[in-house]
Amino acid sequence: MITEYSPEFKESLLQKIFFNPDRTVVSFAREASIPGSTVATWVRNHKKKNGKIMGQKKREKLWSAEKRFETVLLTAPMSEAEKSEFCRKHGIYPAQLKEWKEDCIAGCRNAPDKKYIKEAKEKEQQYKKKTRALEKDLRRKEKALAETAALFDQRQL
Repeated sequence: MITEYSPEFKESLLQKIFFNPDRTVVSFAREASIPGSTVATWVRNHKKKNGKIMGQKKREKLWSAEKRFETVLLTAPMSEAEKSEFCRKHGIYPAQLKEWKEDCIAGCRNAPDKKYIKEAKEKEQQYKKKTRALEKDLRRKEKALAETAALFDQRQL
């Protein structure tokens, strides 16, 4: 007899699996009273269909660029077994670690980000505009001071 599972049930079980990398697929299958091969097939099909693992983007957002870079530096001298253990412990995938390393290398090779350049230009323009306004105000006040000094000198004569 073939049992049909609702798409909602499959989706909820897949989310549990992908958000809990410390546990095995088989343990989730036993918990749900489903054959392990069935759940493994769901996981494999999901990965083929969606490319990236569900929840991976959310998990990546928790890691700042600085933290990712530190992680790449920290894991660089490790063996593959040590890296796998590190990844399990910190809830990331070895593939993510490789991707972060490639991003770091690409970041070193490439010119600064266009967004960064645009922001720097905008800040520079704001500073120039503020400087011009302050210089204009200073000239106005110097003229007023000079006029006041001239009037003061005339009265003293």
